[in-house]
Amino acid sequence: MLNMEPVLNYLPENQTSNKRKAQDILNDISHDVTSKRTNLTTCDTSCDSSHDITSHRLGLEFYDQPCIMLAKSLLGKTLVRILDDGSRLSGKIVETEGYLGVEAAHSYNGRKTERNMAMFMTPATSYVYLIYGMYSCLNVSSKGEGCCVLLRALQPLEGLETMTAHRSKRRKDTSKPLKPKDLCSGPGKLTEALNINKALLDKKDLSTDTMMWIESGDSVDAAEIVACPRIGIDYATPEWVAKPLRFYIKGNSCVSKRDKKAESD
Repeated sequence: MLNMEPVLNYLPENQTSNKRKAQDILNDISHDVTSKRTNLTTCDTSCDSSHDITSHRLGLEFYDQPCIMLAKSLLGKTLVRILDDGSRLSGKIVETEGYLGVEAAHSYNGRKTERNMAMFMTPATSYVYLIYGMYSCLNVSSKGEGCCVLLRALQPLEGLETMTAHRSKRRKDTSKPLKPKDLCSGPGKLTEALNINKALLDKKDLSTDTMMWIESGDSVDAAEIVACPRIGIDYATPEWVAKPLRFYIKGNSCVSKRDKKAESD
């Protein structure tokens, strides 16, 4: 409260009521100023914490779980990419696939190469590889020898303009603008949008890296998760082709491809 006694003493004695009114007004002003200062302090604190890259980052313990569990747990979490200029791109993970070190996995039969070494490293290690000679795919190692989770699709959250510019570099027909839902609706699309490639981001520890990590994001109820066969593994035996190791958030428009049969089951 403001002490205005010296000022109020200058008022004549016969203006006691005016003194009271003046003190009441000043008290209200004092309370309002104090309240605003408190709000500003709270805002400053929250703003500072939002830029702390460790505040919402998932730790090593999160990744240290079996592949299928990790594939489901990653749904709703936020993939973050920091570019060289410091700008932040991010997207909500809406689709994943699990690779268990058996058929259809690069680590099948325990096969270790320089290319797939990340699959045998500590959980939380990024595994980035090239397909068709031009598209990168981002995976995360899990608990279990040679196991990892492929990130198949994101729902863009931050940096959509930059994502669009990245995606537009390869497009031949730019007459139709990319819709936000199409920016990261596939494994090659999301890596292109976030500028993720093997040279930069392979074998990175996502629990400590400063260029890419995953944050807590949203929790997804089990009833919202669709489990269905993976995409593009027709070379495997029918048994493994049919296994429901692809997971996505039901009803999310950014998913690469819906499986209506699995959704109706």
